[in-house]
Amino acid sequence: MKKILLLLLILTPSLLRAQQRYNLDMETTDVRTALPAGWTAFTTPESDSRVSTDSTTVYSGRYAIRLTKDSSRAQTPGIAAYTVPVDFYGRTIKLRGYVRTEAVEGGWAGLWMRVDGTAAFDNMQQRGIKGTTPWTPYEIVLKLDGNATQISLGGLLTGKGRVWIDSLTLFVDGKNAQLIPAEDIAAKTAEMNWLKTHAMPLKAVDAGHGGDDLQGLKPLIGNARIVALGECTHGSGEVFRVKHRLLEFLVTEMGFRIFAIEANLPEASIMNEYVLYGKGTAEKGLDALYFWTWHTREVLEMAKWMRAYNIAHPDKMVQFTGFDMQYSKGACDNLLQFAAQYAAELKPLMDSVVRYCDRLKTAGADQAFSREDKVRLKEWLEQAGDLLKKNQRRYTQQAGDSIVEWQARNLVVLQQYFLLATQYGSSFNIRDKAMAENIEWLAKRYPGQKIVLWAHNGHVSRHPALMGGHLDKTFKKQMVVIGFGTAKGSYTAIKKGEIKRDNVLAPPVPRSFEGYAQASGIGNFILDIRKRQLQEEPASWLLRYARLRSIGSMAMDGGNAQFEYNILPDAYDALIYLDNTSASEVL
Repeated sequence: MKKILLLLLILTPSLLRAQQRYNLDMETTDVRTALPAGWTAFTTPESDSRVSTDSTTVYSGRYAIRLTKDSSRAQTPGIAAYTVPVDFYGRTIKLRGYVRTEAVEGGWAGLWMRVDGTAAFDNMQQRGIKGTTPWTPYEIVLKLDGNATQISLGGLLTGKGRVWIDSLTLFVDGKNAQLIPAEDIAAKTAEMNWLKTHAMPLKAVDAGHGGDDLQGLKPLIGNARIVALGECTHGSGEVFRVKHRLLEFLVTEMGFRIFAIEANLPEASIMNEYVLYGKGTAEKGLDALYFWTWHTREVLEMAKWMRAYNIAHPDKMVQFTGFDMQYSKGACDNLLQFAAQYAAELKPLMDSVVRYCDRLKTAGADQAFSREDKVRLKEWLEQAGDLLKKNQRRYTQQAGDSIVEWQARNLVVLQQYFLLATQYGSSFNIRDKAMAENIEWLAKRYPGQKIVLWAHNGHVSRHPALMGGHLDKTFKKQMVVIGFGTAKGSYTAIKKGEIKRDNVLAPPVPRSFEGYAQASGIGNFILDIRKRQLQEEPASWLLRYARLRSIGSMAMDGGNAQFEYNILPDAYDALIYLDNTSASEVL
């Protein structure tokens, strides 16, 4: 059974369908393969099996498929396979077909179906057909969801004997799938027209070009406290430049004053000293952020713009901060400095914590920490927190409210960091929740100030497990989320251990937002995808599962790897589409 399942799982033939019709009745043949057109035979010498077209034994029409196996010794089955791209939507997929068998023994015969992109699979093993049977209808029903990419189906024979399959029909939620593609094609013209009517063309990528083409964002954003800007890769230069332009617009025309990036909260204060007061350099500020993803020409130019703006507008200055918690050094340094100046009783605890941080640098958490170590570390951090609370009045009198509040947050970042380092298998959820908590703290630290967030699409998304989902519980309509997509070009990412700029964006895949956007011919644009904007039928495709490009810091090959499914209006309020993007320039 394992060999049969493995073989069926790896079958991914690339099959063509003439005029969007499925050759499930086998009536169209291919002289090159001696099989019905679009069908593929999977046999091996060990399986001792053959797959062919039969014109004498049929259920209906002129042709059926016959599978023959001369021996039951080999476990490898003979398989006839056909694939149907998922260019339809539904909850269930049903395969109905007619099967006839002759002297099947030592195994079984039957239909099989698999929904690629999900775990849905059935090969009739528990109800396999044996012996000699007349033409009999059989059905397979599987769940269908938005992760489905294609339907693979056909017939198989695992034992000795012969089996015929004929007159297959595929149903989506009870509707014959043969009829659905033609309806899709007719709908695309209306969908394109809707997109052209509602898209807001983006006339410039770079800051410094005014905001005439961005005015449509004002009713979208309204009085929101937070605007979260995503990105479809961590290395697309034009995406970064558009985000710089959006920051310029939000600052100069909508009064946003806090900029927060997906970088360590304590270390981002070094860049903030530069943009506020000109201390140090923008380059040193980038160095402090650690991540190569932000150590780029594009982010550098944005930081320099922030400094220039603050010089020109000292009464309306913009701050630069972070909200991540993947490093401990900045928080440890800040707390040690605070202890040296104001809280000598805190120093022994912090010295112990720093020793643990040093151990983490040279070994993984599983090697650095025993169970007792984790308990001890948790106790030290709790004791440090108790000291800050117990002596808050004295510390405040000596250092001021703002500094004490800042050191308390440094301690929280350390707690988040160690939780991330020691909780195996759940780091992604821990990190997103922690980043959301840090943003909520920023909102309290700067009451009344409006915040621009910069992170990956996969963090700003309102998915319940992601950062945006956690923030949505707190800010609800006071937060606007803008995702990004791009159709073609290159991007910067790590490939084989090196940062490379020659990574290629795969062409948009079926059912992707980028595919629709590219086909529209609009070029770069902004699209409001809030559900109340999608009530017209031609916009309904946006309410179903669709794909959006999603690449992180690691290079990904192929369209299936580069795109993820989502119900886009559940994740984002708007999408920005860039037709062609190039790799960010790492410094």
